[in-house]
Amino acid sequence: MVAEFLDQIKEITAHGALSMAIALGIKLNLFEALAEVSSEENPATPEQVAEIASLKPRYETQNVFDFFSRYVREWLCAMACGGIIEVDTTGEKFWIKKNRVEIMIGPSRNHAFTQTSMFPSYGKVFYDIVNVFQKDGPYGMDYSSYADFYQVMSALSQSWHKKTLVKDFIPMIGMKERLQEGILVLDVGCGNGFHVCELASHFPKSHFIGIDITQKAVDEANSRTNGHKNVEFICMNAADMSKEWTDKFDLVFIFDACHDQCRPDLSVKEIHRVLKPTGLFAMVEIDGTSNCYKDKQEKGSTAALFYTASLFHCLPVGSNTSDALGLGAMWGIERGKNLLKDAGFTNVKVEKCPGFEVNCVYLSHK
Repeated sequence: MVAEFLDQIKEITAHGALSMAIALGIKLNLFEALAEVSSEENPATPEQVAEIASLKPRYETQNVFDFFSRYVREWLCAMACGGIIEVDTTGEKFWIKKNRVEIMIGPSRNHAFTQTSMFPSYGKVFYDIVNVFQKDGPYGMDYSSYADFYQVMSALSQSWHKKTLVKDFIPMIGMKERLQEGILVLDVGCGNGFHVCELASHFPKSHFIGIDITQKAVDEANSRTNGHKNVEFICMNAADMSKEWTDKFDLVFIFDACHDQCRPDLSVKEIHRVLKPTGLFAMVEIDGTSNCYKDKQEKGSTAALFYTASLFHCLPVGSNTSDALGLGAMWGIERGKNLLKDAGFTNVKVEKCPGFEVNCVYLSHK
């Protein structure tokens, strides 16, 4: 049993290192470069990959390895030894299996692959997380501590939701026809605006407003509107929305952002206020059970992944005030339903999200 546990730890350590290397490949577009220049019939050298990716070429030194692009070669070797890509018997030429290219390449790459991009962000805040554990440490952390958080989350949202948001999710919540006719929609915690812009492009008769508590997110959202006239982004605290918005919106969304708020209870009460009596509130959250034991039984290592993600981001940003609820990403369905009912919502239903593998959606009315 001890030997098996030690083997497990070794595997975890190897996978952790490999995750960082995959994230590096995504950041530097190395998978795209390898796919472009190689195939099983014509595998590529590190130099070829480096040239396509516009990275360091051949070193002009007397080093024994001077005929290779050393950094790209080292990365390729890590990927090959981890079973992510293929290598020939010489150990010097590489390619991606055809049936893996769609999983690994482009903005709509598989979300499980894209999730590795979160690990560098965790590394940057490692010692900040150490500090929040201390008795005399801060309550939590500010969003500004996560420099590239919005870019990473946007990539994850796109890989999770782009293919299914309009095609499956909107019809499932019963709002396709109303969006086509033209309604007013609010996205709370909009980040850099992916969901708003995606929906606005498909439903031009509807008007979409996205709010976020950070100006940086709003600025990034405004930069991606692509000229859509039915979109606006506002820097606003969801727990204190405009007094003029009472009974204003036909549809309100929160995509994976409720648990990140220090006082989500106040935000949900505000959503109840600004929603029309005939409106719908759709809250997308991680599909947890509110019980760690059940999460482990049902989701295995996926549950561990989300508890760790919560530890390094969701819990610190949602605990950053003395009165914070500190929900964390895995707060679960039972707590979610109670939060909505306490805010005044009735007839709360929780449904699985088509195409949103890790999520569920809470559908609520006044």
